[in-house]
Amino acid sequence: MDSVYIAVMSQVVLYASMSLDGFATGPDDDLSVLHGWAFGDPTMEMHPQVGGEFLGAGAVIFGARTLRAGDAAWGDEDIFPMPVFVPTHEAREPVFRNGSLFTFVDSTEDALARAMQAAGDRDVYIMGSPDVAQQLLAADAVDAVELAITGVLLGSGVKLFDHLANAPIRLQPTRVIPSKGITHVRYDVQHDPDRRGTR
Repeated sequence: MDSVYIAVMSQVVLYASMSLDGFATGPDDDLSVLHGWAFGDPTMEMHPQVGGEFLGAGAVIFGARTLRAGDAAWGDEDIFPMPVFVPTHEAREPVFRNGSLFTFVDSTEDALARAMQAAGDRDVYIMGSPDVAQQLLAADAVDAVELAITGVLLGSGVKLFDHLANAPIRLQPTRVIPSKGITHVRYDVQHDPDRRGTR
């Protein structure tokens, strides 16, 4: 399978780490196993091409749970060189931290609209966040799925694709990139023409 990906137009990309048994986090929202590369695990390494594509995104969306769970890995480092939009039911003022502006909004739809406006002609990435990902997949708003599959069976946690409305959602594989402890697999989402008006 061709491992060269050429972006021809801006896309909404679901970008998530996942265990072989389908979990996006371990028990108690633990990310240390799936994101071992960020916690100093020498047996894991994100492929630089995939990481570079993420860093080239124009905006990122993820949920409040991902924000909380990521604190241990991110520390004080500058992680996101682009604006981040966080849907949450808790009213909060924007926060500037770790070199990034985090804007809190009251719905996933609002997060997507703001992220697309902020990104311009660059991609919008949905990072992890199973609840957010499932809502945007159900709305047929996701163009591509980029999975970092870790060779581990977690057995429990939060599944990435646990509650999908409008299933089946069909995906077309476009590339596979192996890396240390991780297999990166990218899919194009086969859109439903009856629901494209939601985006």
